Amino acid sequence: MNKARISLDGMWEFQYLGGGASARAERRSIVVPSPWQAQFPDLSMRGGVGVYRRSVDVPADWLSQRIFVHFGAVFHIAHVFVNGALVGSHVGGFLPFYFDITDRLVEGRAEIEVRVESPTDDPAEFPHTPFAEMPFGKQSWYGPLSGIWQSVYLERNIPDRLTCLRVRADLDSGDIAALLQYERALCARTEALLEVFGPQGECVASTKTELACGAEHTTLRAQAPNPQAWSPDAPNLYRLRVQLMRDGMKIDEKETTFGFRKIETRDGKLYLNDKPFYLRAALDQDYYPDTICTPPSLAFIEDRFRKAKALGLNALRCHIKAPDPRYYEAADRLGLLVWAELPNGGYSTERSRERKETTLKGIIDRDGNHPSIFCWTLINENWGVDLVHDAKHRAWLRRLYLWLKAYDPTRLVVDNSPLAPSFHVQSDLADYHFYAAIPDSRHDWDRFVDALADRGDWLFSPEGDAVTTGKEPLLCSEFGNWGLPDPEKLNDALGREPWWFETGHDWGEGVMYPHGVLNRFHDWSLDRVFGSFEGFIEATQWQQFRALKYEIEAMRRRAEISGYVITELTDCHWESNGLLDMRSNTRAFHDVFHTINADTVIVPRIERAAFWSGETLQVPVRIAHGGSDALDPGTLEILSDWSQTMPTPRIEAGTVADMGVISFELPQVDKSSMRRVSFHLRAANGEIIASNDIEVALHPARATPPALSLWSPEPDVRVRLQAFGYRLATGMNDADVVVALRNTSDLADHVRTGGRAVLLPEDEGTLTPFFPHWQNVKVVARDGTLWRGDWASSFAWLRRRGPFRGLPGGPMIDQTFDRVIPTHVISGCNLLDFHARVHAALAVGWIHKPVGLAVERFYGEGHIVISTFRLLRDPAGVDPTATVLFDALVAMAAKQTETTPAVEPTKLESA
Repeated sequence: MNKARISLDGMWEFQYLGGGASARAERRSIVVPSPWQAQFPDLSMRGGVGVYRRSVDVPADWLSQRIFVHFGAVFHIAHVFVNGALVGSHVGGFLPFYFDITDRLVEGRAEIEVRVESPTDDPAEFPHTPFAEMPFGKQSWYGPLSGIWQSVYLERNIPDRLTCLRVRADLDSGDIAALLQYERALCARTEALLEVFGPQGECVASTKTELACGAEHTTLRAQAPNPQAWSPDAPNLYRLRVQLMRDGMKIDEKETTFGFRKIETRDGKLYLNDKPFYLRAALDQDYYPDTICTPPSLAFIEDRFRKAKALGLNALRCHIKAPDPRYYEAADRLGLLVWAELPNGGYSTERSRERKETTLKGIIDRDGNHPSIFCWTLINENWGVDLVHDAKHRAWLRRLYLWLKAYDPTRLVVDNSPLAPSFHVQSDLADYHFYAAIPDSRHDWDRFVDALADRGDWLFSPEGDAVTTGKEPLLCSEFGNWGLPDPEKLNDALGREPWWFETGHDWGEGVMYPHGVLNRFHDWSLDRVFGSFEGFIEATQWQQFRALKYEIEAMRRRAEISGYVITELTDCHWESNGLLDMRSNTRAFHDVFHTINADTVIVPRIERAAFWSGETLQVPVRIAHGGSDALDPGTLEILSDWSQTMPTPRIEAGTVADMGVISFELPQVDKSSMRRVSFHLRAANGEIIASNDIEVALHPARATPPALSLWSPEPDVRVRLQAFGYRLATGMNDADVVVALRNTSDLADHVRTGGRAVLLPEDEGTLTPFFPHWQNVKVVARDGTLWRGDWASSFAWLRRRGPFRGLPGGPMIDQTFDRVIPTHVISGCNLLDFHARVHAALAVGWIHKPVGLAVERFYGEGHIVISTFRLLRDPAGVDPTATVLFDALVAMAAKQTETTPAVEPTKLESA
């Protein structure tokens, strides 16, 4: 056979020309493959024009055949020259391309030059290819990608070589169809030998076919007996080889792997290989710490995928890009389904739509043999189109959906994976995106889940042009919460901070900016709260776990929902909502996450997580079973200070069994603590099928309040104070502590002249004069601000010391604070305030925009404590967290100013 290859990966000469004006730019060495942003600090956020050069000597015995130069992918436009002559150009950064360079060789030597254009969005520089009209994916988020980012090689072959081999395999019949395309029409009669090898390497089918001279494409057929299905649990891969023969000699061959995998929808459910299937996926940006879009190695991908499976994931949603082919090869072998997506552009024009369509067809031709790919998405969140307002865009999207269903009938297709206000037009899945901070916005999350399960009318176009069966499987295809990585584990081999720590400042008022996070931790005195930076990082990760646990459990309670996609598998640059960090280091919860992310999940639910001794804890429990086969009867064990068991029924695949309400009488305790209730589902043979637990705060019966007299200017608050058990004063001046809801001049006068007060503001407003006017400390609503934390999560904490010692857990504010979580924050507190006077606070993202939730202030001769915790929403004494917090704030307000200095002042004597 005449086919042979020479790899051109390695060092090339490189010149960055910026906008292309200067050919005298510095010449430097660059590694191929890898984008230039990953290799040169001065170019880390710069597109433009770059020139690559490399020489190669072509062996003399190659010159009797055709020589092709192949590129795996180049961002975004490549003009290829050989020995000074242009041999071809290619537009589009995600697809492979090649050129025949035979006629440009000089004495077997090739001087290869690749002029790469990575467009800006300036039409004066790139009038025909502005960035917004190119498919680019997440480059508008994490920075531009430019240059040769996949492998390059020379190939010697015959003029009419095989160029494309697409395989379709039918699980029901075992039928195999291999679609062949050639470089040019066959120049002579040819014999094609098709061989199929099974998962254990044995030949399971073989056919020979005579191909006529002049054929441009061919379909070969075979049949595999008793085909073994491909699935995440059993990733059975077949290998198909086609050899072309002439005159008894092999002249070309091509191989591919494939699998017998069947995906379909029935009555609102997903079915994989004819069995019910529950999707447990994570979004995957497919970014890498040092090489950005180029995988550092196949082993790195495999390690990441093995960790994904250990987390309980059975699929990844590879986000708006066409990854390096090794990505799908690893998914095929290790058993991970992939939801693949078309890279988006910036806006919709005739040129941009044509480029999307070309890219889509090229992706299917390149990647269509991979059984791991089960679904295609055409548009993400309305990006690059305007489905909400433009009927032409909706019509184009529906046409593209129908074309894709015809071109690749073996997979599901999602038209637009929507976030409000966008929607579907015609889709195989009714998926939707929603983000909520937990526990802060848990009621918003619950409302979304219920509306999704009830097929909210916002799923499909309201304009009368939607095509829907009403039975598309329902999924939440994006949701998630942040947990910060340990920056030390992200440093490179030389101990240097990642370059992308200096990015993110242009997002969300700067809360995404990682650089300086350790300084901010100490500047804002978080070491006084968490003890160490490592302790804080771990606390954020456990908060992330608790949030995801709540969200997943809420979805698993509803049998109408067929799966979900967590945002995301790994952190991506400044975006820190990964289940792994950027280097694939695990989170603190890695070893327990699978308990809530599995086929079968025990789903207990509590409406509150703080209780008094002796109360009855009532826990509605369901068992969600997403496995492919029914679950036989077993036993549910409930373990804690009090234990019980109950039988479980047979649970059909894809259903949710309601086990009713389990009740416990909580024990008497003399000290507050966190208590855990564990659940185990055991099979008849004693094997544990599923486990889960809940944690609650258990408080001793409330002691008699201190002998303090309280008063409030608000009559309803005075009633509440009496209900709390406090003695009510006759007026402001007679009270030990005044409790107010508003900052008034009377309150300020009272504190200035020696009074003690607790201010529980429920509305926005200034906190002057308790703080100086120049500091501009004020109460601000969280709604409509980044302090809500629904996307870039907020981290809130309470110092559990002094009067707050009676609140267990912490320091993070968790589900036990559910009833009191503030809707307002105290902005403007400075670094000195955070030393000791801010007792509860909140920051966003990488410790940005810190604000107070409970602050004390000595003002004039008096003392005031200000808190936005919602302590008066429930009847007095019902919620232990609210009660203990209220008592603590009152006790803090009543304390006396230090009268004896910690250090005696130096006495100055007269000279």
